[in-house]
Amino acid sequence: MNRGEFEGLKARFGDDVASWPAPFRREAMLFLAADRSAPASQDERLEHLIFEATIAPTDECALARSVMAKIAQPKHRTLGLPIALGPWSMPATAACMAFVLTVSGICGYLAGGADRENSDEALLAFAVGVPPSELAEGIAGTRNEGGRL
Repeated sequence: MNRGEFEGLKARFGDDVASWPAPFRREAMLFLAADRSAPASQDERLEHLIFEATIAPTDECALARSVMAKIAQPKHRTLGLPIALGPWSMPATAACMAFVLTVSGICGYLAGGADRENSDEALLAFAVGVPPSELAEGIAGTRNEGGRL
């Protein structure tokens, strides 16, 4: 279709292309979509996009088959396995995480060793507000004199 044929059909059927008979409407829509030289407003561009989408051929049966295939797939997959975990999965996960955290804390405590005397002195120095070296000198002097802290 060219501009002359389009204008002739426009004079014959009216300005509203949507009300034209189907074969002429389709050709007119394709012509208008291809005719990008004429400046069009945003509304006209949107209308043309919608009209192009409505006249595009679709296979409803193929669409229905793909939807049914998606519905037939298992919904929950754990590690790629179709396992239905049920409502107990979140509490079980929380309990496992708490167990792992407790075991990690115990292992860290055991890895730190039994030498807690130095850490006690450092905490005491922090509480008193003096550097640990000054506190260590005072503690050594007190121990040499036979006293206790």
